[in-house]
Amino acid sequence: MDSKRQRDGAFLCFGILFIITFFMVSAEMGKGREVLEYSDFATHSSWAVGELKDPLYDKFFSYPVWHFMVRAVYTLLPAGRECAGALVTGLCIGTVAWLLFGFLWGQLKTRLSWGRICLLDIGLLLVTALYMPWFNTKVYLGQNSPTIWHNPTNMAVKPVALAAFLWFMKICGREEKGRWTDFAVLAVLLLLSCFIKPSFVQGFMPAAAVFLLIMLIKDRKRWFGFCCKTAASFLLPCIYFLIQYVAVFGENTGRGIGIAPFEVMKMDTRYPLVSILQAAAFPLFVFLAVGWKKAFKDRYMLFAGLFYGVSLLEAVLFIEVQEAASGNFEWALQLALFVLFAVTAVKFYQSDTKRAVRLAGNVLLGYHCLSGIFYYLQIIFWLPGQC
Repeated sequence: MDSKRQRDGAFLCFGILFIITFFMVSAEMGKGREVLEYSDFATHSSWAVGELKDPLYDKFFSYPVWHFMVRAVYTLLPAGRECAGALVTGLCIGTVAWLLFGFLWGQLKTRLSWGRICLLDIGLLLVTALYMPWFNTKVYLGQNSPTIWHNPTNMAVKPVALAAFLWFMKICGREEKGRWTDFAVLAVLLLLSCFIKPSFVQGFMPAAAVFLLIMLIKDRKRWFGFCCKTAASFLLPCIYFLIQYVAVFGENTGRGIGIAPFEVMKMDTRYPLVSILQAAAFPLFVFLAVGWKKAFKDRYMLFAGLFYGVSLLEAVLFIEVQEAASGNFEWALQLALFVLFAVTAVKFYQSDTKRAVRLAGNVLLGYHCLSGIFYYLQIIFWLPGQC
């Protein structure tokens, strides 16, 4: 019975997120030239089907998975470029919903009803920063978000990112008993994520290194072998990540990286620190409600917090010198925020908290969800671009 309810919930959430995403991408690509100038879907999909020959976009060769999938659909089905892009992206986000439901069900089936887990799954794929127009007129720009709708490769890497995070946490539970095949699976997931978009490993691998260092300090004998196997699983993804770095920022590319704290955020927000709080309000509330010491004893919470912290530092510090406004160092932060929301939501609903605390958390998460729904509707009906 439990397996049937899990399967039904996973497919229900898959279907809903597929429809939501398909409609969003179709609307975004179908409003005309003005919208397409702001959305990354036009450039990526045009390159995918061979319509865009500009050498500026040859960097896509280093992370071509979404593009190849779109080209395959475009070639095999009687669908245009826009429909192919919407179909592939809808399948990617639907897969995230399916994977996330499995995680939520395994952790919360004794705490929440089937319907509430379905709503939580859908909500976690819509949440965005708290919309406070008295601070920022834009929902996403300046604050960042666990949910973005304008970049196909970051949306496409999301299911692989979630799978890699959950797999790493699973094998961490085995510690010294971890088999080489477990680490081979991790290596494949990380390498695949690089081929889709390198942003995930940009935040994940440094966070994993810090996490394992903490574990080594706590119990060197227990964790030393695990750390060596993890390092081996990181080798190929790390090499390919460096190849991608050279392809995008190499000597002859005309692109470079600088350090300019908060410079990118200040382009869209007058209050960077407030914007950080707007984006991560619910997770930070959970850390406070559960208690920092207790929270960090939970490996999921510890690693999700480190992943978020590393990615936030990258987004705050680094700037792409020739294209600062693109915010290309924020992609890892968006993925880290998504993981952080998922993990802290599980911890919140697993914990026995006071009634007032539970009410406050529900209201805060609901505010994030309503802000995300407003963001979605705003893009479709009111704004000419993705932000």
